[in-house]
Amino acid sequence: MKHFISVLPLLLSLALMVGCASDFQSTESESTPASSPDTSVQDSIDRMNQQMATDAANAAAQQQFLAGMAAAQETMNNANNNQTTSNW
Repeated sequence: MKHFISVLPLLLSLALMVGCASDFQSTESESTPASSPDTSVQDSIDRMNQQMATDAANAAAQQQFLAGMAAAQETMNNANNNQTTSNW
């Protein structure tokens, strides 16, 4: 949950940039209809989206790893607690 909270401002900023960039691109193409459309803004957005997807996948994998480590630690703690109580 901490990861999500720290990523939330980034996602909101990205949404704002994507919205502004698409408005900018559509305005630019209307003003110069004779030229070929500039895809550099869309390419940047695509790269950003790909990086965000990679970051999200890495965060999910890290979260799963940490959950597995926590479960393993809990199992070890329970085993140690059972061993300690059985020695009495």
